[in-house]
Parts: sequence; structure tokens; C-alpha cells
Amino acid sequence: MNEGETLVNQTRPTSISNTNTTNQRRKTAELLMPFQKMTLRVIFQSIGSSIGKNPWAYLIVTVLLLLPSFGLIGLKLRDNVRDGYCPKYSRARAENEAFRWFLGSEGDPVMTSILVLAKDNGSMHRLEYIEEAVRQWDFISQNISAQTSDGEVRFENFCGHYCQSNEPVRMFKNALARKTAQPTTPGYYLTYPFATIMNQLLHLERNLFGTIVDEKISTDISILEMMDDNNTNITNIEYTKIISFSVMTEVKTLEDFERLGKWELEIFDYCQEYTANPENFLEIHVLSAEIVDVEMNKDAQKMTPYFIVGFSAMLLFVISTVYLSAYYYGFANYRMIFIGISCALVPTFAITTTLGLNNISGFRTNSPLLIMPFLINGIGVNDAFLTLHAWVRQDPTQSSSEKMRRVLHEVGPSITTTTLTNVVTFLIGWFSPTEEMSIFCLGCGIALLLAYVFTIVFFCPLLVLVLKKRVHEPVTNTKRMDKLLDIYCKIICSKITCAILIIGWIVYATFGTLGTIGLESKLDTAKILPLDTPVRKPNRLIEEYVWKEFYPVTIMINTPFDITNAKQVEEFEKLVGDFENSPKCRGKLYTISWLRDYIHFFWDTNKNDFDYDADSTEEGTKPTSLDFTYLEKFVENPHYKHHKGTIKIDLNEKVPLRRFAITFVYHNSTSWEDRIDAQLEWRAIVDSYPALNASVWNVNAMFVDQMLSLKPLAIQNAIITLLCMAIVCLLFIQNPVSVITATLAILSISLGVTGYLSFWQLDLDPVSLCANLVAIGMAVDFVAHTTYHYQVDHYEDARGNVIQLNTPQLRVKNTLINISWPMIQSAFSTLLCILPLVHLQNYLPLVFVKTIALVVIFGLYHGLVFLPAILAQIPLSWFRFNLNHLLGVTNSSPNSPLSQEMTPLGPNSNSD
Repeated sequence: MNEGETLVNQTRPTSISNTNTTNQRRKTAELLMPFQKMTLRVIFQSIGSSIGKNPWAYLIVTVLLLLPSFGLIGLKLRDNVRDGYCPKYSRARAENEAFRWFLGSEGDPVMTSILVLAKDNGSMHRLEYIEEAVRQWDFISQNISAQTSDGEVRFENFCGHYCQSNEPVRMFKNALARKTAQPTTPGYYLTYPFATIMNQLLHLERNLFGTIVDEKISTDISILEMMDDNNTNITNIEYTKIISFSVMTEVKTLEDFERLGKWELEIFDYCQEYTANPENFLEIHVLSAEIVDVEMNKDAQKMTPYFIVGFSAMLLFVISTVYLSAYYYGFANYRMIFIGISCALVPTFAITTTLGLNNISGFRTNSPLLIMPFLINGIGVNDAFLTLHAWVRQDPTQSSSEKMRRVLHEVGPSITTTTLTNVVTFLIGWFSPTEEMSIFCLGCGIALLLAYVFTIVFFCPLLVLVLKKRVHEPVTNTKRMDKLLDIYCKIICSKITCAILIIGWIVYATFGTLGTIGLESKLDTAKILPLDTPVRKPNRLIEEYVWKEFYPVTIMINTPFDITNAKQVEEFEKLVGDFENSPKCRGKLYTISWLRDYIHFFWDTNKNDFDYDADSTEEGTKPTSLDFTYLEKFVENPHYKHHKGTIKIDLNEKVPLRRFAITFVYHNSTSWEDRIDAQLEWRAIVDSYPALNASVWNVNAMFVDQMLSLKPLAIQNAIITLLCMAIVCLLFIQNPVSVITATLAILSISLGVTGYLSFWQLDLDPVSLCANLVAIGMAVDFVAHTTYHYQVDHYEDARGNVIQLNTPQLRVKNTLINISWPMIQSAFSTLLCILPLVHLQNYLPLVFVKTIALVVIFGLYHGLVFLPAILAQIPLSWFRFNLNHLLGVTNSSPNSPLSQEMTPLGPNSNSD
């Protein structure tokens, strides 16, 4: 074989390999050719042409889309403050469900607190005051009724086994009156926290709070009994701030809960009127979940005038800026007022349609959802601004169909990217485990999507019909402005400027990181209550006095319990000991235990009072060990009847005690850190006794679990949201460098917003967590447009000439010409719309006001200053690669069809 043949043989495999690779790429390109022709830009060009030819058809579609707005008729607000902010899969919900099962109820356990105070801030144990308190309780429990569809309902319809739960206050009042009249009356020992009246023990600590006692007076009953003849001390109580009447109820069905809610509202109205009467010397405050929900709704309805003010301010701003743009491009006449109003109508249509759909679908409309109109009015108008900005820059000699084709060719992919990222952000929030925020996020997501749709089917056809021709010559003396823009771009593209901005960003990011790390997980009812609601005071009193002295936890034993089984009883006693030996537990004297009362009843109190038959009265037939013999009589005894609701018995079973509850009392739970520690301790105790199948229930468990889950949830949501943002940007922007810079800019804005909110005295809670999602979604609007336009390497002018953007300065200038004015319009319209909410000074709207203010500030800075400076330092060759290269499609010429599809029209496309 000669040298030539050897060379041929050596090179043949390589040639075949290259040929195969080329063929494979060609086949791939041929296979994907139909899809390449159906790019997003081609689709938008087709839609634009269709709108230009048939604008009225699209307006008819708008009318059809608006039909669900009639669902606003009969719209009712409904909040769920108690567990609406708790994670759906939290342990607290399982504990709540276990308590429902224990009670045989479809709804949550219900307890209404009625707090009575003296207007002169004196002691409530004064005889005149306690007599008036009892008189008012009698009136509330016996006379106040509510009208429902099933008729009239009163307290007696709900109280069940708890009708006499507040009798200790009456008994104490009667004993106090007798003791006051005759201090040496024997058998009356009115000491706090435990009083004894004729050998009957009264637990005063369950109804009297903020009590100060005289330490010199003994509480030892044996000592007081010896002093009966000469003891003139009426009581050891020196001061009591609050008398609390607990409205314990037994409700089974959801209809019962609705009836009870109406009765609670009747009580609330009565107590408000009573307290407002200057002739009455008591204050009566009521607190319940239903009352809190109604008060939240009342406050939400107060936002309507603020929305009108915000919308009016935004509308005036939109009309002014739109007219300014029209004057610059030669369209300034009375029609621009109509166009400005139409810009504002785009998000308004989206809002009414969303709320109507929500109501028609049977979903709740809650207070957070009423914040949505303020957000959407500001954010949703952005697409209309971009569309109008592109329309007025088109060549006026072109047909309406061609102009709209070019407009949607330019802005369609861009507004689609930002809309999808915003919608994805809120959809992530929709999957939030907190119900109230989930409702809000779903509403915002739907509204933003509809704003995008109405921009295309409503606003674009109006542009075709109203703005057909220029009415005067456009402003031509723009050299000074163009020169200023060139100077700005030159400064921004400087390496020195970039270095200074990076140093500034490091400072900004440092404080943002410190603020984010320092965020505390905290939410309680007081935070989300309106400032001027009358339920703030009882809520504060319960936290500062009731829970400080009496913080109960109910433990349910959810398995049949045999009191004759020594091993099972021993296991239970160990569990009880673990609770009662806890440092903050008030001890066994405060424990509400049916078993201890039953043992006392079984052996002592009634040992000679049972109605035995002739045979059973013999000494040998009486029980010699604890058993269930007298259980039925025990629960029917007037002194122990209140235990009937805490034990579930079935006398037909071998072990009649099927399940039961016991309540331990803790104190000094003055902070949420204390309550969280206590809840975790309780759960650890019951988990260590699996054989008892015990579960915990506490009124604040929902809030505890919400706070425990906030930080992990915030990190999880932030990561998922950023990944989704990156994926959506990658699909539409395609260039990896642009996607990375956009994602990092979104992260930077979100870090700043979260961190600086902490310096603005905000905590991490479901509201601020949701606001953080809003921040991420809004951040996309400021950075996606910038990165999207910067990667463009050329544009077409009105004559079809291709203008190359071959320097960073030209690209920054092209980017700012395309997006700066619409971005500024959108930012300030958002601020104007939501700023009136500052006047309310309520937590929930203030969180969003502060969040949006920071997003606008940081977003404008990143979009118009920092991000262009960073992009200008990246080699332009890095922006040439996009996803099409992975498919084997390359563009050798900027004039190729695919290249034209991938580049927006330039700012000078309307030049003559």
C-alpha cells in the first residue's frame, strides 16, 4: 500500500464520522423545522395581524371574558383567623382533628371568653362589682338570643354539660355577701386560689385573674377552721382585675357552628352597648374566633375608599404619562385620555373577573384577597405600557395589521415571560400550606394571567381602532436627550463605575443578609387584628393576664382505659407526673382530672350515700378496689356533672371507659417562645407513652406550628420560586448568560427586600412570606426585560435596514430606549395605587406597602443601573449562544429568518 492510500485509509473514518454527525444534525433540524417555524414570535405575529384585521372580534371576546364579573353580586367576606394561617399538614391540625373526634364534632372546639373589668380600674372582688358581673352573666346566658333560619337560639341550646361551668363565681359572690354581713360565719373560707364553702372546694383561679392576695392571711383550711370563732378576715384577696366567664359549648354540626356564631355576635353587640353606656361601671369584653373573623371583614371593607383614592391617583398618573408619550411621538389629542383610561381598565377587568370567578366557584373571599386589587392595578398595567410604547414608535404609514404584527413581535415574548414568571410565583404561593395566603396567591395568579389576556384581546384592538394616525409631527429636537443618554450609557459601561457599584452592592447585600438571618418567626392574633377593633383589648388581656396565670393544655387518652389494670394505670400516672413536674406547670391542685374526682367520689364522699339494694348493702358485697361500679352515678352527680364532657363511656363494653381527657394548667407563658417550648415539651411527653395513644390539644397549637414551619417554608419557597423563574426565563430568553444574570438579580432584589423589611420592624410570618413571593414576582418585571433586550445584537429600522449593536454601550442604550420609560411608568403607578393603604396602619396591608416600596426602589436600581453595568462587562460573544444551538440550528447571518424572529424591533423603527 502506497503512502497516498495509507493516508486515505487513515482519514476515512474521521470523514465518515463528520458526515454522520452532519447528517444527524440535518435530520434533527428537518424534524424540528415545523416547530422552529412555530416560534413564540411567529405566533405573536399571527395574533397581531389578526387583531389588526378584526379588532371588533377581539372586543367581543373581551365582553365574554367579563361575564364572570357578575359573580361579584352577593360577594361575602369570610376569614378564618384561628387556623387559616397554620400549615395544612401540621401536627396541630392532626391534634385538632383528634379533638374533634373526641368531641364528636364536625367543627373546631369552641370557647368564647367574656372578660369583665371595673371602669375605675378597681378590684372586681368588691361586692357591688361582682354582683353586677354575675347579673350581667345571667342576662347574657338566659336572655340574649339570636334569630336563625331554624328559629331562636340561646346559650342553653349549646352549653350541654357546661351550662354550670361558671357557677363558682356565683357561689363565691353569695359567700362573699354572707361573709361580709357576718365575718365569723363558719365553713366559709374565701381564699384564693382555692376557696371552701361548707366543705365544697371552689377553683377561683379559673375565673379570677390579675389577683393580688394578702400573704399574711393563711390559706390552710385546718388553721382557718380553728379560727372560726374569732376569724374576721373575709378573704385574702386584695385586688382582682378580671372576672372571666368562659362560654363552653357543645356543638356537633357545621350548622350548629353557624348558629352559635350568630349568638356570639349578639353577645358582642350587647357588650359593646353596655360598655359604652357611661352609667354602667363595668367594662364587658368578648372574644371568640367568629368575632375576630367578623372584625377582620369589617376592616377589610374599609379599604374600598382607599382603593378608590389609589386607583384615581394611578389613573391620573397613567393618563399624564401616556399623554406625554403620545406628545413625543405625535399622537397627542383627546383620544389619549381614552387610551389612558383603557390602560387602567386592563387590570380592573382582571380584578373583577377574578373575584367573580372566585365567588361563583364557591371559594372564600378573605381579607388578604382584598389586597389583591391594589397589587394587580399596579403590576397588571405594565403590559399595557409596553404595548402602547411599542405602538406609538411604529411607522405610521404601515397598515394597522402590519403595525400590530410588529408590536406583538417585539413585546409579546417579553410580556409573556414576565407574566408567566409572576403567575408561576403566585402558583407556588397557592401551594403554601397556610390557607389564607393560599387563597390570596391563587387570586393574584389568576388576575395577573387575565391582565395579560385583556392586554391582548382588549387593549390591542383599542389601539388599532383609536390610534390609527399621528395628529401632529413627533418631537424631532431630541439631540440633547440623546446626548444625555449616550453620556449615561458611557458611564454605566465603565469598568470603574462597575467596580464602584459592586462595592456598593456588597454593602447592600451584607445588610440584606444580616436582616434576613435576623428575621424572627412570629405571628399571633394581635398582629393581624385591625388597630381600631374593640377585640384588641380582650386579646391583650388574655395574653397578659389569663395565659400568664392559667394556660391550659388538654391531653386526650384515645384508647379504652381500664382503671382496674394496674399496669395501664401506672403508665398513665407516669404521664401525669411528667406534666405536673414540669417547671411551669402549676401542679396537681390545678389539674382538672375526672379520675382524681372519681377516686374521691368512689371512696370518700359518697361511700354511705349509694342507693344499694338489700343484698348489696352488706359489707362483704361493697367494692374492695377501684372499679367502674359508680361511674354512671359519678357523671350524673351535680358536683361532677361537668366531667361528663371529658369522658366517653359505653356501659355495654367490657371496659366502659372508651376515652377521656385531662387538663393541666401552666403559667408564665408570656411570650411565644414560652408557648413554643411548652408545646414541644407536651408533644415529647405524650410521644413517650405510645401505649396510651395520647394526643395534645391547646388553643395556640396552630400558631405554634405555623411559627415552627415558617423558616423552612420560606427557604423552600424561595429556592423553588427562583428555580421556576430560571426555567421560564431560559425558555423565553434562551441565552444562558442572560438567564443567570436575571436569576441572580432576582435573588439580589429578594434578599434586599427580605432583609430590609426586618429592619422595618417586620417578622417572618405567613403574610410577610407571601409578600416575599410578591417581591420575587415583581422583581422579574425589572430584570427580565433588561436582560432580554440586552442580548439582542441588531434591530431593523423602518426601511428594513439592519442596525448592528456591536458594542456594550449601544446595547445598553437600545435596552434603555425600549424598557426604561414603561418600567418607570409601571413602578410609580404601582406605588401610587397602594400608598393610600398606609393611612390604615394595619399590619396586613402595611406589609405589602413596605414590600412593594422596597421592590420598586431596588428593582429600578437593578433594572436601570446595576444590571446594565454588569452586563456591559461580559464579552458580547457570550450572548450569541442560545438553546437553538443545542438543537443543531445555527444562524450564520443576522438577516436569516430565524435571527429576525429572535430579535425585537429597535427603538428607531419609526424613523423617517
